[in-house]
Amino acid sequence: MRLYLDENVPVVLRRMLAEEGMDCTTARDAGNLSFSDEDHLAFATAGQRIMVTFDCKDFQALAKGWAQADRAHAGIILTKPHSLQELHRRFRHLFMTYRHQDFANRLLWLPPVPPVRK
Repeated sequence: MRLYLDENVPVVLRRMLAEEGMDCTTARDAGNLSFSDEDHLAFATAGQRIMVTFDCKDFQALAKGWAQADRAHAGIILTKPHSLQELHRRFRHLFMTYRHQDFANRLLWLPPVPPVRK
């Protein structure tokens, strides 16, 4: 799972996700600070990376526009801001559950971790 975190997502999350085996880079790592949303998605697409953002409303509209224009992307994961620990838990769960799935042209909300059954 190759991820690209836009500039709204805390950069420290990259290291946490890399420790879980995810190939992850950030807008800061790539020198893409102050890019437009369209440019972030184009960069992620060129690198075959799934876009990760807190900017849900704008990226929902962008995904719709790309679909209408028949433009492909590697996938978009939307999430609301959570604590680093919660984001880490959710991404670890996503990775373990969906790591072999193709996210191309999909818009996905980062799912919560299901409660542990006793």
